[in-house]
Amino acid sequence: MALFISYSSQDRSTVDALTAALRRGQNQVWFDQELGGGESWWNKILEQIRDCEVFIVALSNHWLQSKPSQAELRYAKALNRPILPVRIGDIDSMRVNPLAALQIIDYRDPTVDAGIQLVTGVHLLRSKPVPLPDPLPEEPPVPFGYITRLGNTLAEKELSPQQQTQLLVELRSGLDEDGDDPSARGDIAQLLRMLRLRHDVTYRTRTEIDNVLAEIEAKNSSSEGLSATSDAKAQAATAPTQPSTVPQPVSSPAASASTPVDTGGAASQKRLMIIGGAALVVVIAIVAVVLFMTQGTKSKPAPKATPNSAKLDSYLLGPADVGTIVNDPNMVAAEQTDQLRSPRGTLSNLDCLGAYEPVEDAVYKGAGGYLGVRGQVVHTVGEDPAHRVFESVVAFSSADKARAFVQASADKWKACTDKAVAMTTPSGKSTSWIFGNVAGAVPKIAQQRTETEGGTRTCHHVLHAVNDLVIDVLVCGADAAPGQAGRIAEQISTRVGQ
Repeated sequence: MALFISYSSQDRSTVDALTAALRRGQNQVWFDQELGGGESWWNKILEQIRDCEVFIVALSNHWLQSKPSQAELRYAKALNRPILPVRIGDIDSMRVNPLAALQIIDYRDPTVDAGIQLVTGVHLLRSKPVPLPDPLPEEPPVPFGYITRLGNTLAEKELSPQQQTQLLVELRSGLDEDGDDPSARGDIAQLLRMLRLRHDVTYRTRTEIDNVLAEIEAKNSSSEGLSATSDAKAQAATAPTQPSTVPQPVSSPAASASTPVDTGGAASQKRLMIIGGAALVVVIAIVAVVLFMTQGTKSKPAPKATPNSAKLDSYLLGPADVGTIVNDPNMVAAEQTDQLRSPRGTLSNLDCLGAYEPVEDAVYKGAGGYLGVRGQVVHTVGEDPAHRVFESVVAFSSADKARAFVQASADKWKACTDKAVAMTTPSGKSTSWIFGNVAGAVPKIAQQRTETEGGTRTCHHVLHAVNDLVIDVLVCGADAAPGQAGRIAEQISTRVGQ
């Protein structure tokens, strides 16, 4: 059983650091890395909440404003899961939030004291397992389910003017309700662009779409400004101008949705003192790991500023452009990221990880000159997509660094030629693949892998260095043809050169 982390996608980099600290403390941690959508995605999340020992909330304003995160919390409460709020960002009010009654661990500055509170809190809650209710509570509906439904409607060959108007009304209503969520706002904008590009769209509908898109763009600009202000405030708040406050001990493991944590310092200390000797040894060992991790982190130099994500985003193709290349008119954007990704499962040969999947953290973080990334998944509408495309643009500190990365990747990809690998998901599902030859030469290389043992899918992976950027594209599908990933990379490179 694992720890479940509920978080906002806007806090991903901070959550990655929190997750790393918990894993170094010998904890199994699960959090949604796909950040996708649809029924199967949501069912997986609900399954993990049911199976978790502790439900950890990565608390911030972003989390409080996230519709999926609030649904996750309500379900965890209904299941009587032990809840541990861990503050990782700014909060407008500590009292006006659904976790105000619980003891909140402040982990904005991951000091040794904060690490002690974190690992102790996890251990205390895990030491008293809570059974699931019988019968299980009703599952919450899929967040933003209307977006998938409207995407399916847009896939129809013909839409009457009345149907177009109804689509526009529903998308506008969704924007009014969920426009504060960046992922929902981005999906709604993408569906509006898809509607605008249809051959049967009316002039009136196109004009209304332009108005709504302009409103979304203004909201995006406003959000970026607020984010910059928030970052500045956070830096000022963490400046070492005054000595830090001694942290209060973490309270009883009975803290859950139905039993608030006692905030009395004396009572908390008394409960900590009665922990058994064996449990205390475990906590001390974990704290030692966190101490080592924290000291190592403090010795690292400050990272370089990442490039403007909006600029990188402008280089990516939209679903309509991708659909034209792969001959699939029913493509939608499902996941956007400005972070390197963790593996979606366990690969049997880690030396081939970079050849298997784009923008993997273990592949790029070790490369000299890496600065930042922007990518997105584009796939066919539906639960079992015919095509899945991941397109990304990765920024390096110089053109030489970008080209060197492609050269190093070419050598590693060639070593995977004719080798078979298996990818096993956390649910236990396994697929086998075999790599083909590496085509092209630096600055642009390509490689194909084919599903074996009765599989029908083929994937084409392309790396292309352009100036100080590396374009990283993967196209997968039953009828994925050689050259499709290359054409996507070429169109992105054209945008880079403009």
